[in-house]
Amino acid sequence: MAKGWRGLLEEESEHQWLAMGGFFVFIIIGALLIQGTSTLPGVDYRTNGLGEMDGRVLEIIYGDSGSYTAMVINNGEGQLFHHNNDVEVHDIGGEYPDVLGLSFITELHDGSIAVSPQNNTLDIIHVNAEMERTVLPLTDGEEQFDVLDLAEQQSEDSYRWLMVTDEAESSGLRGFGPVGSALLPVDEPMKNADLTVATPAPSNINWRMVESLSDGQWVAVGSMSSVFGNDDSPATPTKHPVIGFITWNEGPTAPMLTSIEEIDKGEIHSLIQLENGTLLAAGTDSALYIAKDRTTTSIDVASVSASIDETGKVWLLGSKGSTSVIRFADGELETLPLSRPIPLNIEVADVSDDILHAHGVNENGEPVTYSIDTLAIGSIESGRGFLNLMFVAISSVVLGVMLWTGSKRLIQNQ
Repeated sequence: MAKGWRGLLEEESEHQWLAMGGFFVFIIIGALLIQGTSTLPGVDYRTNGLGEMDGRVLEIIYGDSGSYTAMVINNGEGQLFHHNNDVEVHDIGGEYPDVLGLSFITELHDGSIAVSPQNNTLDIIHVNAEMERTVLPLTDGEEQFDVLDLAEQQSEDSYRWLMVTDEAESSGLRGFGPVGSALLPVDEPMKNADLTVATPAPSNINWRMVESLSDGQWVAVGSMSSVFGNDDSPATPTKHPVIGFITWNEGPTAPMLTSIEEIDKGEIHSLIQLENGTLLAAGTDSALYIAKDRTTTSIDVASVSASIDETGKVWLLGSKGSTSVIRFADGELETLPLSRPIPLNIEVADVSDDILHAHGVNENGEPVTYSIDTLAIGSIESGRGFLNLMFVAISSVVLGVMLWTGSKRLIQNQ
């Protein structure tokens, strides 16, 4: 055996070094080519808001198979419409006195849409059932309040809703439930539901949005006014984000604000529930990860919009001119370079059929849409994925040939 190896090395040394050198050059060139295709593939930019109803998109919720509910402003007028799976467009906000005054659009567990077109009222639009409506009066004596946001939480075979409200002198929190799991027929799901009295926010806090955290636990997001200003203007009060932890179960008892956590600066624009039930509060200066036990972790990433895809990853989009997007998954951040800077001022984003759609306006104030294929990274259809495959395939062939040749010559020299 030793004699065979010695003969092979003496006979083929020059060819071996040449082959090894060539393979080394191949590795370097392949690495450079792969790095050169490291920008995010599957990006599209089109100069319109929505194909079926063009206009500036202010709010949108995507459903399955290309369906969506959107609020747009076109020629100075607000419109709320639903685009279904059969490519039919329904004007579902035509009867509302002020579409642009809608503070929220919440998708419920059965795909229905909840909005509040006027004080003390919720309107449930059953977009998957011939556009039927459930108009739900919320009466609390003579008190008038506006619903600013609504979150839903499951409790065994029923649901409960927690609402951020605009009361007479402050923002507040109200609960409503239990709500039946089947929202139709109209009379059944709400017959045992109670509306709680309001839990007013502290005088220096205004709640804006709310989301479910765990059974009986909720998180509200808002702004807190400071008595003192900043260094540049100490006499002018400033505002900064605040997170509120709330406890409320079904029943007439009002929600309880148990604790708050202040954030130094910025503004929270998205409160996203992750697949494991935890929350991510994304903001213009930083983000905050909220665990089920209420512990929080600050994340140093700024964004103007955030959305979760079908695989549970959160996409954080920056302002116009940003050269990358951030993807948050399993507690880790991943920076994905873009082939060109973001060309629009993003106002809202959501994911449909693995495509992230960011809607906004360009430098001329015209509605535009920026789309990202969330599955294109590293796929065989992308340049990086193709080069990765070719690199592995060619490397395997070269190594296989070298091994086969070496083994053959070793046997011949024995």
